[in-house]
Amino acid sequence: MGCSAEKEDWERPGSMKGKKIFLILPTLLVVLAALACSTKPKTSILLRDPLAPYKVIEETFAKEGKSDYVLMNDEGYSFRLIYLCENRIYNFAEEPRENPVLVSLQPILDSSVEKRLRADDRRRIWACMERKVREEQSRVEEQKRRVTEEKSRVEKEVLLTWAERDQIAMEIERKKKLEAQRARKMEEETRRAEEERLRKLEEEQRRKTEEERKVKAYRAAEKEELSSSLPLKVTESGIFLVTKESDMHEEPKETSRIQSKARKHDIFDVLNSKKDENGVEWHQIVLSERVISEKGKKSGWSAEERSFWVKNKMLAWVYPGDPAKIQTVKPLRLNVEEIQFTGKKFITAQKTTLYEVVYELNSETTEKILGWTDEKSGIRRSNKNKEEMKNLLQELSKTSWPSQIQNDILGGYIRMGFNPEQVVLSWGRPDHINTTKTLVGVHEQWVYGENPFPNSYVYFDNGLVNSWEFLKKSGK
Repeated sequence: MGCSAEKEDWERPGSMKGKKIFLILPTLLVVLAALACSTKPKTSILLRDPLAPYKVIEETFAKEGKSDYVLMNDEGYSFRLIYLCENRIYNFAEEPRENPVLVSLQPILDSSVEKRLRADDRRRIWACMERKVREEQSRVEEQKRRVTEEKSRVEKEVLLTWAERDQIAMEIERKKKLEAQRARKMEEETRRAEEERLRKLEEEQRRKTEEERKVKAYRAAEKEELSSSLPLKVTESGIFLVTKESDMHEEPKETSRIQSKARKHDIFDVLNSKKDENGVEWHQIVLSERVISEKGKKSGWSAEERSFWVKNKMLAWVYPGDPAKIQTVKPLRLNVEEIQFTGKKFITAQKTTLYEVVYELNSETTEKILGWTDEKSGIRRSNKNKEEMKNLLQELSKTSWPSQIQNDILGGYIRMGFNPEQVVLSWGRPDHINTTKTLVGVHEQWVYGENPFPNSYVYFDNGLVNSWEFLKKSGK
């Protein structure tokens, strides 16, 4: 009984150990089987020239150049192409299998590959990098030099361009000035030519008008048998009415010789006017005439050239004697064929040209005796003749108006309060009358001068002058 108990005690621990071994054994078998089935780890190999490179390696060599090394089976990459001078690693992986693909690029320095290279290879990497740096520096310096040269060239070109631009601008300005000068010159020449043309036309018109006037004057004088110098120019016209007994002088000054006496209301034709050194205005008048008989061969002065008389088929007017006194001498009317022009000329003080002639004479001439009277001795009327002044004196003699009013009318003046009759005697009848009737009376406007260019107005209120005004061509 005791032995059987011990046996049981021995067998119980042994059975437990057997069970543990039984459990561990299958696990070991599984591990061994797994180890037996797993592939062996590949060893990394550094090659210079692979015997049978992949197609992708050949393509990379064709594109980037041949690598210095090929590192097979390193750090999980199927192969790695190492370019020392470029400091670059091309990493390829077989994904999918048998079809390597470039998966990354990385530098050699500071990598695990650098440690596997020889010292010469590492020095080569640094030498290449230094050479690249030098080349880059040289390239940069060359680039800087080229940029500097280009900048200098561009600056020179800019300066030349600016100079050329300034020169072009100056040339354009010069041409503009020349063009402006030419335009001004042409404009001036055109203006002068036009002025010359107009001047010639005006001179021709004046000449024709003067010739027509002279012809009219000559013919009118021939018809009326006037004994005055109508064809010659005079500076004044109208009459002088003596208002008090006064002296007629030989010259326009108080100290000159007295030629005759004039009575009140004597009327004389006025030839010229002149002021003395004291500012007193004197009028040259015709005092009387005298007849001079002349016979034989004489010399005289024609008022016109021979062509004038021939062209207009008129008798020539010839003034005998001194050409300076032709205004006081009655001209002779002679046939042009009977006189001979000597070619000598004389210009009078009135700028009239006379032509010397020689002729046979057997006639009588009338000479005017002239004198001077001052303005204080009477009334000067440039728009009246002797007959009109005689009629005006006759009309005033019929009135009982004060002498002041009569003197105003004789002088051609009007005053406030004049009636229409007095205005008519002084100024004449108006060209037009405008009448306005209002509650305060009748307002009249007398217009002197033809429309649309009147020269004066007189205004009446209830038959008496209220005001008047004179108009100029450019306004009042």
